[in-house]
Amino acid sequence: MGPTDKLKASISAPDVLRQCRTYVFDCDGVLWHENHLLPGAVDLINYLLETDRHVFLITNNSTKSVEQYAEKCYRLGLPVSEESIICSSNVAATYLKSKGISGPIYVLGHDGVGLELDKCGITHFGIGPDHPLNSDPLDGIRLDPNTSGVLVGFDGHFNYRKLLKATSYISRGVPFFATNEDAQLPAGDTVLPGTGAIVAAVKFASGKDPIVMGKPHRPTFDLLCKLHNIEVEKTIMVGDRLDTDILFGNRFRMHTACVMTGVTDAELLSKVQTDPTAVELRPSLTFQSVEELFETLRLAERC
Repeated sequence: MGPTDKLKASISAPDVLRQCRTYVFDCDGVLWHENHLLPGAVDLINYLLETDRHVFLITNNSTKSVEQYAEKCYRLGLPVSEESIICSSNVAATYLKSKGISGPIYVLGHDGVGLELDKCGITHFGIGPDHPLNSDPLDGIRLDPNTSGVLVGFDGHFNYRKLLKATSYISRGVPFFATNEDAQLPAGDTVLPGTGAIVAAVKFASGKDPIVMGKPHRPTFDLLCKLHNIEVEKTIMVGDRLDTDILFGNRFRMHTACVMTGVTDAELLSKVQTDPTAVELRPSLTFQSVEELFETLRLAERC
């Protein structure tokens, strides 16, 4: 345990919340479930802004652009603007632009990725269905010799043809990027395989590892720092997923808080607390919900 970790361990939950000036939130499972706000979310965000704190939303979901997430926040009544939202699709586009990559990029993904690439002036192709004209999955396959990279995000149209194309481009030596590696997407009683399942298929077929953009990886942290000169010792990452949100916060020396309204349950939390190989997955703090977090903060600041 380093000095920072010892300091974190010695501070109570109210003290941590009170001293933090930047709050970073995951979205689904933390502030909302699909299109329904969770209790306390609006009150907490409003309170943080009223007390001159910085608020950021960071999501690994690549299906929407930053603008689309801002529109969702507006519909739900969350006072969060585009400037305070980071999604894995805009992390990817910003990263590619910073590396001087202008395209064309072969994309496995949805419109959110395309919109962010467009904003950065990066040409792309591949979004949408890719079906053969007959029963032969290889019928009409054509590869663009000018392709300068492969970017894999969540793609509901993923099939063998897309896997073949992505693998072929990567095997030719173009760089391989992924928006994120989440295994599943939240969807109530239905289990939706996430981007990680698609990335794993491309990794296995190509024999190459991607540069991953989303939490818990550095490109997301670098973009956060570019948007706001954060002090990590006064920043807290609030999330529901241990291997993305909490690992992200711990990896970059933030405080971390896990809420139990998403994918993490008491059994999983107990397991990582006793597993010596899972130290980086342990949250500094745990709350049942952002509503409980808000009440803890508000009471702390009344004292």
